[in-house]
Order: sequence, then C-alpha cells, then structure tokens
Amino acid sequence: MNLQSIIITNCIGAAMLIVLLLSSYLVRQRRQVSDKLFTAMIILTGSACIIEMLTFVLDGKDFTGARVFAWIGNSWLYFSNVLISFVWCVYVDLRFYGDGQRIRKYYPFLALPVIVCTAALLVNVYVGFLFRIDKDNYYVRKPMGYLFYLVTLFYLVFSLVLRMRYRRKYGRMRFFPIWMFLAPIVGGATAQMLVYGISLAWTSVALGLVGIHMSMQNELSYIDPLTKLYNRNYLEHFMRYISRKGVPAGGLMIDIDYFKNINDRFGHSVGDEALADAAKLIKSAVPSKSVTIRYAGDEFVVMIRTADKEEIKAAEESIRRRLKEFNDENSRVYKLSFSIGWSFFSPQTTADDFLIDMDENMYAEKREKHSRSAEKVRSFA
Repeated sequence: MNLQSIIITNCIGAAMLIVLLLSSYLVRQRRQVSDKLFTAMIILTGSACIIEMLTFVLDGKDFTGARVFAWIGNSWLYFSNVLISFVWCVYVDLRFYGDGQRIRKYYPFLALPVIVCTAALLVNVYVGFLFRIDKDNYYVRKPMGYLFYLVTLFYLVFSLVLRMRYRRKYGRMRFFPIWMFLAPIVGGATAQMLVYGISLAWTSVALGLVGIHMSMQNELSYIDPLTKLYNRNYLEHFMRYISRKGVPAGGLMIDIDYFKNINDRFGHSVGDEALADAAKLIKSAVPSKSVTIRYAGDEFVVMIRTADKEEIKAAEESIRRRLKEFNDENSRVYKLSFSIGWSFFSPQTTADDFLIDMDENMYAEKREKHSRSAEKVRSFA
C-alpha cells in the first residue's frame, strides 16, 4: 500500500470538488431539484475522499477511538457508494424528463437496494460479513462486500437505460454526455475493487462530476430553462455550422395558436405548463436526427438535416398527429393548437431569408385560422 499516493490522490479529488462547489454557484442559483442533487453529490464525494484517506492513514493504528472511527468511516464509504449512485439516477432522470411526479412515482421502489444496503451495514457491525476490523485495527474486506459494487453497478447501468429510452423517444440530448461521468468511475472503481491498497474510485467520481459541470456551463448558454429545448443562440450556432459544412437542412416553424388566451384565462403558470407540453410534444414527434428549438415566446423551430421535401412534410404530419393525441388523451384545462410553416436552408440562403420564409408560411396558416374563427363568430351574431 502506497500511503503517500493515496493521500495525494484523495487530496486532489477533494480539491477538485471544492473548486467545483465554488464554480457551480451560478448553476445553484436556479434552485432546481436537479442542481440540489448535483451539489449533494459534490459534498458526498468530497467527504468520501477525505474519509477514505483517513481510513488508510489510521489503518492498523491503536489509540482511543481508532476502532470506532474505522467502523464508522468504512461503513460510510460503503454507504456512500450506493447512495451517490442512486442520487445519480434521480439526477439523470430529472435532467432528461424534468418531471417531479415521475420521481415520486418510481424512485421509492428504486431506493429499495439503498435501504437493504443500509440495513446490511448495521448488521455488519455485529456480524462482519461485509468487512471487519481485526484485532490489530486493520480493515479486512469480505467477499460479501462486493455486493455493494454490484448495487452501484446496477444504478450506473440503470442511468444508461434511462438515456437509451430518452434518446429512442426524444432524440439525443446534447450538453449532457453521461459517459463523461460514468467512464472515469468505471475505470477507477474497477481498479480499486481488484487491487486493495490503491485509491482511485472517489477521485474518479470527482473527475466525472467536473465533466458534468462543464456540460452544464454549455447548457446555461444554449438550453432554454423552461422547455429544456435549445434556444435561439443554439439555432444561430447550428445554422452557421451547416452553412460552413455545406449541409442542406429543412426547417419547421411552429406557433401555439391563441396562447395569449391560455395565459389570460388560466394564468402564467399554466401558460408555462402549456409551453413545456408543446415542447415535449414536438420533440417526441420529430426524427431523432432533428434539432428542436424554442425560438421566441410561444414559437418553436425544428431543424432537420435533409433536402427531401417529403421528409419535412412527414415531420409536420407527425407533429399534427401527436398534437391530436395529446388533446384527446390529456385532461389539461387547455387544448393546444399549432400553426406550422416550413422552408429549406442551404449555404446559398441567408439565415434571415430562411427564417422569414418559414415565418410567412406559418402565418399564412395562422391567418386562415383566425379568418375561419371570425367567420364563425359572425355566423352566431
């Protein structure tokens, strides 16, 4: 056991987390549950780095309280393994779906392994079947202790399943590459599990959290906080990219009809709910290779890398079909209605011309709807 390298590694991990805690101040100001969970993971991982370092330093030492600390410290490390991996799953779910009701519905069941592991640690104090502290105050890992690694692995794999399900339904979510968190953890934890005496796992978690924080900084610049869609900044970035690459793309501009009526009648909180519903609806209806953007207010833009008019029309029809399903199946106090216009963007087209063309096509449908509505009112007069 190289005690010096263990101390240095864990100190580096703790230092990274202190810097991360300070630099994530702006993110925490959003006061979202997911941000609170991220902060909790930082604090738990930082405490684990320090406690693991101390358990190695005090391993085999004989003084008053050493044995008690050894039991408590090592038990906390086992518990932290499963707790952080469980919190990670909740965090991933919230980042993808942003649905608190979904968390309350499913995650009490997913927490059962954490509860079982906690009970096992309490029993372990008397039985020593996970680990024990021998008569000379040395930590001894038992074969049953590997079950905690399996529970941790279960949660990490579950987060991958969440990602796959989300991607299959809504497409890729940029700025949240969960592999940046998982890859260093899997490498570090595997090495530490196989070779006792090295300390890489918690510093690997710290490195993973730094990677996720870096992605969140991009998210603050390019993601709309209400709908979780890309914002107008990202649309400009995307159009510059396809113009530079010479890649053709089609676009759909979607406007929520009578949105002001929803706000006036039910209040702005219900209006925000309608915007979030519209965003999920649109994103679930379009191809996974498309980019869905909240353009402004109640307007959305979908960009699809294609020069095929039929593919653009198919995406429009899919949105209208999903819209009908939403209105038929949901018990919201409002019904959603969309006006949609489409156009093509190419390297020869300016961004302004492309957006104006989509906007004019969308407003042609909106004017027709308002005209029909006015005629209907007159017919009842």
